[in-house]
Amino acid sequence: MIKISYNNMPAGSNKIKFFLRFYFNVLRTWYLFNIKYPWVQNDGFVRVMPLGLFVKRDIKIGNNVQFGRGTWVSIDVHFGNNILIASRVNFVGRNDHIFDEPCRTIWNSPRGTDDLTIVNDDVWIGTSSTILAGVTIGQGAIIAAGSLLTRSVPPCEIWGGVPAKKIRDRFKNEVDAKLHLQFLAAKK
Repeated sequence: MIKISYNNMPAGSNKIKFFLRFYFNVLRTWYLFNIKYPWVQNDGFVRVMPLGLFVKRDIKIGNNVQFGRGTWVSIDVHFGNNILIASRVNFVGRNDHIFDEPCRTIWNSPRGTDDLTIVNDDVWIGTSSTILAGVTIGQGAIIAAGSLLTRSVPPCEIWGGVPAKKIRDRFKNEVDAKLHLQFLAAKK
């Protein structure tokens, strides 16, 4: 039995409405990962909003992970715990189509291979971001809305833009960042 926590209840909601939405999400997730996308491995509470898509790849999802409306996962990716992914986020291949072979159209070119993507614990990815295959998003990192992530992000940093680059650190100082990473390690 999954225990419901009301800590994250939206403003203006009541406990009954929150409870019903929570259990309908549990049922939707059960259907998605047991009937529609049985290859997706999950290890706890996962919330998938409508129009989410999971292509048949190596996909592993930890506990307390939310996929916003219309999020597509079409690469090999492992998600940690306590992750928020906003709506319309796309996880796509870096090498979907080989385009640099002479005398061959892109249409007729073979597909390349992509490395595994890792999304570590306590990550927040903003609306309409695109994450290319083969990157690692460090613990406690934030990816701003509308970003194109082409390279790995260190822990506790905020990245954004096209292509994404470091905007600033998540915490005021190194001591707070280390304290947060220790907190995350203790939760495992």
